[in-house]
Amino acid sequence: MFERILYFVSEKQDDKHLVMELARSNGSTVFLSGIMDPECHHEVLADGNTRPEARREDSERKCWQDIYRLEEELKKAGVKSSVIAQEGKVENIQKLASSTHCDLIVLSAASLEDSDYQLPEDLLAELPCPLLLTN
Repeated sequence: MFERILYFVSEKQDDKHLVMELARSNGSTVFLSGIMDPECHHEVLADGNTRPEARREDSERKCWQDIYRLEEELKKAGVKSSVIAQEGKVENIQKLASSTHCDLIVLSAASLEDSDYQLPEDLLAELPCPLLLTN
């Protein structure tokens, strides 16, 4: 049913297991990506020790570590996977979904934190496939 699944990696184990089971049962290839807004500047901590740029770099590094770690887990489980290097906002999901010709997009609601847990109004209408939003 789903030949290509685009998964925006989250920290939730339930999401990872869901994607792995969907991929196994459908013989799917999983494309792994993350949402990292290049314009996102977090507040400086009260003690002043962490600059916004450093926090952003740490967040981005952790995201890529999670993506590559999951790629290894999927490969060990016999699931075909590929990492898609994409930096951007939620609005870019449509472009990435179209370019990968995916049949399903899996996105954690936690990925929408920087946009107040809102999807852009016209995003769903422009998607080339269904979006599974996990809690």
